[in-house]
Amino acid sequence: MNCRSEIKLNVWQIVFLTSLCVISVFIATIGWFRTIDPVEYGTSPSRTPNKVTSVVHTHLRAMPYLDDIGSPPLLNNPHSYIQWTFLQMNDVYEMIPLGGGKKGGLARVATIRNLLVQENPNTITVVSGDIVSPSALGNSKVNGIPLDGKQMIATFNVLGVDYATLGNHEFDLQEASLRLRLNESHFKWIASNVYERNSTKSFHNILPYKIIKISNVTILLIGLTIDDNLGPIPDKPYVNITSQRELPEFTAHYIKHLRHDLHLKWDVLICLTHVNMQNDIEIVEHNPSIDVLMGGHEHENYYLKRGSKYTPIYKADDNAFTVYIHRFAYHPQKKQLLIYSKLTRVSPHFPDEPKTAKVAKYYYETGLQSYRIEGYEPDRIVCTLPVGFNLDGRSAMIRSQQTHLSHALCNAVMNATNTTICVFNSGAIRLDDQLMGTISQYDILRCLPFTANLTTVHINGSSLVKVLTRGLSSINTGMYITYAGLEYDTTTEKWFLASNKQLVDDEHLQLTFVTIPYFFHNTDLKSTSKILTNHTTTMTRAFINYLERTYAKDIHHKSS
Repeated sequence: MNCRSEIKLNVWQIVFLTSLCVISVFIATIGWFRTIDPVEYGTSPSRTPNKVTSVVHTHLRAMPYLDDIGSPPLLNNPHSYIQWTFLQMNDVYEMIPLGGGKKGGLARVATIRNLLVQENPNTITVVSGDIVSPSALGNSKVNGIPLDGKQMIATFNVLGVDYATLGNHEFDLQEASLRLRLNESHFKWIASNVYERNSTKSFHNILPYKIIKISNVTILLIGLTIDDNLGPIPDKPYVNITSQRELPEFTAHYIKHLRHDLHLKWDVLICLTHVNMQNDIEIVEHNPSIDVLMGGHEHENYYLKRGSKYTPIYKADDNAFTVYIHRFAYHPQKKQLLIYSKLTRVSPHFPDEPKTAKVAKYYYETGLQSYRIEGYEPDRIVCTLPVGFNLDGRSAMIRSQQTHLSHALCNAVMNATNTTICVFNSGAIRLDDQLMGTISQYDILRCLPFTANLTTVHINGSSLVKVLTRGLSSINTGMYITYAGLEYDTTTEKWFLASNKQLVDDEHLQLTFVTIPYFFHNTDLKSTSKILTNHTTTMTRAFINYLERTYAKDIHHKSS
């Protein structure tokens, strides 16, 4: 009995296992011959950006640069889709590679663009703001006239930019200079919220929106710009810009206006922005009809998905250290949009495109020569910073807090003038970048492109406190103060001398400190203090000398 039941159980086991094997083979066979489906953006919050880079056709695996720029997606029924590509940059002030030639370079970006055009002629190149300023070359004078971003427009024209939106630094230029740069542009500028002063007319020749047709797909481009700069003279703005706090609601009304008042129709809505990331998030959360947001302003690469439809938000690194490549596929019948995006590092792996390199080199050498005439040696190595240490000159940082860079600058000018207190406006620092590793004189010129002589000022403590408090409240503007030799107690809201902790707010306390002429003439210092000495030494020279002395050992160590 026991033997028979045991044999019967083994037979059933064999039948069960055989059935599992047959089912497994059947499933595996179906899976082997099944075509891979593309990944669709906007359907799930759990998608990751780089894993949607397309599955590669076998014959494409031999293509050069495939690992760098990716390849077209493998789609079910590819003929049912209309495909195009966007190449995105933002916050680009430098034409040539930085970091010892390892990072960026617009001639390399031109090569990337050419590769994308070969892959798909429907390739559109965009820049999400901040082109003409700030830069050392832009402030260099050729025949007595600053370049004022002329070098950037000329290089972008040859590179093949199609569209750009305005950034806050565009308005560093005087009005006449900016209008010249806009006229020189072979590409179109798009800004939906920037107007002529005291008008609702778009500024100069800028487009409020742009309709692009690719086959039977209609793409709408709009542009949004931050309002924290309305011109180089704070009390004399020359444009109107809708406040970024109002942009979510403004954008909703603007899209409604285009649809209902202008009777525009589109399949895909792309928003080019140059605003803070939090505002980008609020814009897409309030406007689910936006399919993609390509932004700038942060100077660091970002990929986020926000809003009810998980709208993707992209930002590349500044100075074209990276670019974003977005491959689009749209199914007109299903109204289905697919996006495959890849962040690509612009490195020496990409050779220079000759025409772009020629223009960039011409303006670079022209700008450097003007500095040589002034007595600088742009190519000379000043120092090598310790590993892991950087001098942060990004506007978002230096206009809201003290950084290693602001501290080093204060030390430099105090050493140069034999003073113990330093105060000046953070807007004097125009780097909008981070310095690290090997530093050249050109890097310092990028940081401090304006000629700023040092000025020693005599003032009483109470008057200085008023200037300090106002400067501290000017957060996120160029008049936010950079200071040293002083300490601020956030609890008591009192200022103290760093040397002996003495309270500064005392009209009998007489102080001497170093600043720059712009800060003196554009604050209450002009009426409450007295200039003791106008030094011939500039802040730029003082900083170069300070870095050479402070980090000289690092240069010697590297050379040995």
